[in-house]
Amino acid sequence: MTLRRRLRVGLVQLSVATNRRTDNLRRAEALVHEAVDDGCELVVLPEAFATALNLPKSHEVAEPVPGPVTEWLAERASRHGVWIAAGLLERDGEHVHSSAVLIADDGSLVDVYRRTVVYDLEAHFLTGEVGTRVVDTPLGRIGLVVGYDIQFPEVLRGLFADGVEIVVCPSILLRPFAEPVRQMLLARAAENCAYVLFAGATGENTLAGLTYMGRTAVIRSPMAIGAYSRDFRRQEPVLAEADREECVVSADLDLHELRRMQAAAPFPADFRRSPLGQALIAASARPGALPLGDPR
Repeated sequence: MTLRRRLRVGLVQLSVATNRRTDNLRRAEALVHEAVDDGCELVVLPEAFATALNLPKSHEVAEPVPGPVTEWLAERASRHGVWIAAGLLERDGEHVHSSAVLIADDGSLVDVYRRTVVYDLEAHFLTGEVGTRVVDTPLGRIGLVVGYDIQFPEVLRGLFADGVEIVVCPSILLRPFAEPVRQMLLARAAENCAYVLFAGATGENTLAGLTYMGRTAVIRSPMAIGAYSRDFRRQEPVLAEADREECVVSADLDLHELRRMQAAAPFPADFRRSPLGQALIAASARPGALPLGDPR
């Protein structure tokens, strides 16, 4: 597989409305088309973008994977020739997961990830599941997490150990947490020596009186921008971000520079070798995960 040197990404910040699935999909399609017109090769949609997190009706609105929403995503991916990552409510028997899927540019389903951490209120309706993995794609080494996971560094450490380059996080978090989450995004990019693509839902859940934070952002690791030089003090890790408007946030990722800095930095290998790293990797691995060790 030829390694990509650069990649243009488009993150869709969508106003996600409860009980308005058809309208959500219609507006999502228009924004996906906008990202494609901007030359984006990877498009990311928010968590539960088609339904919102309608917790009391979560089992009713959730669906299997593959299912109608993944088929909708696959049709757009193959039509436009782009990769798409998106969040949805997944039903598996009696359990409902807030999941993320990765769809290839030919419409094939490449990966499914189920959010690890659910907060107290959600625990009555959603089930968390342990397990992350890095997927080797023509675009780069991609790892999925979802929403609330981004506030827990432990969730991402298996991805770090397997040499993740692009962490994709569809989200539907609440507005009061916007500033703390932004700080956590900067930390996740730095500590995992990777790009973080955070696609946030915006809008309001009027039934529950909740407002979503938006704040979609593309973050690069400061460790990948001359970490041991004067550049470190002048760098800007936020490549692009939005406030709360419905929009597409686009940016170019320099994967060649990221790989050069990952190879030069000692801490990825040191972490993989440490007893703590070994224990966290074993705890977070799931079937299909890449072997432990230097991915290159």
